[in-house]
Amino acid sequence: MKRLTILMLALACALSLAACGSQKPSLDEVEQAIENGSLTVEDAVDKGWVTQEWADEYEQQQSVPAASKTEAGAIGEFSTTTLSGEEFTREQMADVTLFVFLDPDDPGAESFYQALVDGYEGVKENGAEILVCTKSQDGNEQFEGAPFPVIHYNDSLKVAVGNYAEMIEGQPNASSWCVNASFLSAWSSAVESEALADSAASFVEMQKEMASGADGESGGMAVMG
Repeated sequence: MKRLTILMLALACALSLAACGSQKPSLDEVEQAIENGSLTVEDAVDKGWVTQEWADEYEQQQSVPAASKTEAGAIGEFSTTTLSGEEFTREQMADVTLFVFLDPDDPGAESFYQALVDGYEGVKENGAEILVCTKSQDGNEQFEGAPFPVIHYNDSLKVAVGNYAEMIEGQPNASSWCVNASFLSAWSSAVESEALADSAASFVEMQKEMASGADGESGGMAVMG
């Protein structure tokens, strides 16, 4: 029942935004679309529906206790394979990972992937990792020789990330930062190679603060973004 209600709200909001045509939707409509997952903050900024200042303030307001955020975004146990056929499980994920889902048949997948490759060195230098998941069994030649793991979106992984199926399958290419195997950032439909290193550093610092908070029972903060 809860899932049906969420889907109905998402559909209603999507129809509302579509009905606006060239007319700019209200901030309430934009915020509702972001909250139900039919729109990302990044897309709202790109469309000119909100300013970057509004986006920054919104994401700051969405900060939640790290423990709650981690529990809500947790990835379940899974077992899949890499392109070369080696087993890959949740335990092999780095503490801080940019988890990327790409559709090799989509025209935007190549540029998305190349941005990841170009920014990977900075990500590694700042103590994080990139994990790419291909959503197709075909067309994966473009990912061969990747400097980071590329895995298959099999049934086991689909169950493990089931709570985020709409974000993962609702757009061809999507990514989110994971800390301790939990999705902790807003979903993005594109990345900029120049910004990856700084993002990695921020989430690595967050992971350290969360670990420190857990040890001291002070509770860290996880900021979506």
